[in-house]
Amino acid sequence: MGLGLADPILHDHHASPPDPIFLPKSTIYNRSCTRFSKPFLTPAEDFPATRNERVKVALQRINKCQRYSGCNLHNAIARWDTHFQTGAQTLLLHPFSPFLIASDDAGGGGGCIRIWDYEEATLLNSFNNHESPGKEISKLCLVNEFVACDGNVRVWKDYTIKCKQKLVTAFSSIHGVTVRSVNPVVDWQQQSGYMYASGGISSTMVWDLNKEQLLSSIPLSSVCSISALAASQVHGGQFAAGFMDGSVRLYDIRTHKGLVCVTRPHALRVERVVGIGFQPGLYPAKIVSASQAGDIQFLDIRNQSEAYLTIDAHRGSLTAFAIHRHAPLVASNSAKQLIKVFNTEGEQLDTIRYSPNFMARKVGSATSLAFHPYQILLAAGSTDACVSIYADEVDA
Repeated sequence: MGLGLADPILHDHHASPPDPIFLPKSTIYNRSCTRFSKPFLTPAEDFPATRNERVKVALQRINKCQRYSGCNLHNAIARWDTHFQTGAQTLLLHPFSPFLIASDDAGGGGGCIRIWDYEEATLLNSFNNHESPGKEISKLCLVNEFVACDGNVRVWKDYTIKCKQKLVTAFSSIHGVTVRSVNPVVDWQQQSGYMYASGGISSTMVWDLNKEQLLSSIPLSSVCSISALAASQVHGGQFAAGFMDGSVRLYDIRTHKGLVCVTRPHALRVERVVGIGFQPGLYPAKIVSASQAGDIQFLDIRNQSEAYLTIDAHRGSLTAFAIHRHAPLVASNSAKQLIKVFNTEGEQLDTIRYSPNFMARKVGSATSLAFHPYQILLAAGSTDACVSIYADEVDA
């Protein structure tokens, strides 16, 4: 039996020692060793007391929102020009800091993102989400994924520090298909860590952002594309979708088929669903849907025959819609420069008209609406690149 290649050296006492083996020098290797020998999280991000304090603040504000009854939401506490060339496309209010995040609809750029401190009236940071032109942003969420109109998702950190933003990860949320002209629609589900993405395709992609991998693909069971999507914040794996033909569907990835129920609440005038969401509070079976035709429908999926409440908010041309996460409030906007605020009983609480004397010119109609998740604040972005934040007179 042979002794192997090493045996002659071990048994031959007269053999000379082997030449030393030198590894090739690598700058990348040295940098990687240095990088991965340090923790990625800063002490502030990994400090349990900070998380506990935020949970305490959130619970206090949620309790206040749930008990909210009155509304005089026309007190503008902040208003400024974003200098976006084509208006503010998407808005997001930070839950724990006085920050507003806004993006434009690209135009010739790559989707500009700007962050303001609305209490100090200061621009904190500004950067492009994409280097290629024409990649407008269709959705902003926290944890902070920014989704471009081509379905690409980019997750950023340190975005409030000027010129210090870092791209954590990026991937194509809608892949293997040709994305049509309909903008992708996405939503983030905090308790499950899932991100749902669709629009212009025949399925909804479910991403596990903790593992950074595609979890499943749910068939839409419809010939139309999704125009609005909302993830349940009560049941992980459940989401509602509004379609271009005005239909509304509820899905649950825990079921075999995925599709739970189908309803057509916007039957009188078929238009696309502009906005959809689960009713504020812990009502997992109740959904609110707003159509471009101007009607807002309140649905109970346990009774699929018809909506239990209908609000004729606008006579057509409903352009934006927002649902408060915890307070019983919804807001809608029309192309006639008019924002209306309703409670979940169908009562109109307030009407916000745009002021014509801001900066000596007429303010454009709203293109986007966003409620603060834990406070009674409403942000509105307009076609002339102005952004306003409205508060209740008592809170202000």
